[in-house]
Amino acid sequence: MLIICEGDKTEPIYFENYRTQQNNLDVIPIPSSRKDIGSIVEFAKKKMEYLDINGGDSIWCVFDCDENTDDKISTAYRNAGKSINMCLSNPSFELWFLLHFSYIDTSLQNDGLIELLKRKIPDYSKTSDCYQILDPLTDTAIKNSKKLELLHLDNGTELNSTQSNPSTQVYKIIEVIQQFNKFPQRS
Repeated sequence: MLIICEGDKTEPIYFENYRTQQNNLDVIPIPSSRKDIGSIVEFAKKKMEYLDINGGDSIWCVFDCDENTDDKISTAYRNAGKSINMCLSNPSFELWFLLHFSYIDTSLQNDGLIELLKRKIPDYSKTSDCYQILDPLTDTAIKNSKKLELLHLDNGTELNSTQSNPSTQVYKIIEVIQQFNKFPQRS
């Protein structure tokens, strides 16, 4: 599983924790120097030549809503096609972290989101590896992410848009990793 991360710190640090001998899946986070989702998808397409999609390999683009417009997001999703999995967080990836602790359904800006997160993880910074704190609460984050998604769907909000604030699709990647790890360890 290649995970192309918009950020060069937070997301790769978090996903690097899934690169362990205990996983039945090789998770490889790759930071991108681009914030534009269109450029991230193009970067992912170049990386696909090294993958065997039909053999079970997968590629994910993880990006924040913050600097993207609805038009850029919808174009990127179309360009990604069926081979590239997309994972939008709105306003940013840190929402995934916050949802480990509590459900929140009010629209957020990044500054406010970080402030709320620091109430749960006081020494949080973009370069913090808070996986050990978050891991025991992962099921709560998945449940809260799905609850937000359902709220947006019930309200007729397009999930892959700037209007889906707050929301995160990171749970989809985590569920794939968890599904692989339900099976006995590969040798």
